[in-house]
Amino acid sequence: MAFEFCVLGSGSGGNSVAFWDSETLFLVDAGFSCRETARRMGQAGLDPENLDAIFISHEHGDHVCGASVIRKKFGPRILTTPPVGGWLDAKMGLATEPILIADETEALGRFLVTPFGVSHDASFTVGFTIGKGSRKVAIATDLGHVTPELEKIFAGSDAIILESNHDVQMLKEGPYPAFLKKRILGKQGHLSNAQSSEALLRIVGQRTKHVTLAHISRENNTPEKALEEASNAFGSGNKPEIEAASQFDIGKIIKIG
Repeated sequence: MAFEFCVLGSGSGGNSVAFWDSETLFLVDAGFSCRETARRMGQAGLDPENLDAIFISHEHGDHVCGASVIRKKFGPRILTTPPVGGWLDAKMGLATEPILIADETEALGRFLVTPFGVSHDASFTVGFTIGKGSRKVAIATDLGHVTPELEKIFAGSDAIILESNHDVQMLKEGPYPAFLKKRILGKQGHLSNAQSSEALLRIVGQRTKHVTLAHISRENNTPEKALEEASNAFGSGNKPEIEAASQFDIGKIIKIG
């Protein structure tokens, strides 16, 4: 029941993760242009002509801007929650399948994809667990805080993709206007390195072999800072492989199972 995934890129300029097995290929989010998505999929050895579906987490452009052209060119299904589907139809003229309901599982091939609600300033934002057999990957790239309920969802994951957006001091001392700093720091904004690391310390278990730190800000963070804080949280004990996702390059191809 093995499958693979690759973070095609993550950050304010675009977010997308590819998941696949021998029969099914899909994306979580499509925040890069069609051409760039196809290029990055090619780097991972994937053919976009085989793309079955795109699961959209929310309507912000860095998660959805490529979806319309990708569908026109390659024909995948685009699955959303009803609030996001309504927004995309009204604002972008993008008709989707608004069938995703938080905590209800959608089957795609042998995959089971379950959205779960998170706190972020969009019409409705979800993360996802991607399951196949007894294996599971949990992903949440835009959220302002981690609740005990989310910790339970992430528990027992073989791999985790979790936001580590900003270093608080860099953000506070940086060039962003006050209203934007307040938004990012709020409970409907983005996770700091410290928040992400504290959550990982609670949710990473013996099964968790790989962690990807996602949505790292170019202005208010560095991959090195995010990795250092996450690594230090685990101290000298056992810890998973930790990777910082890049805005510009695809990540490692991770095999689950």
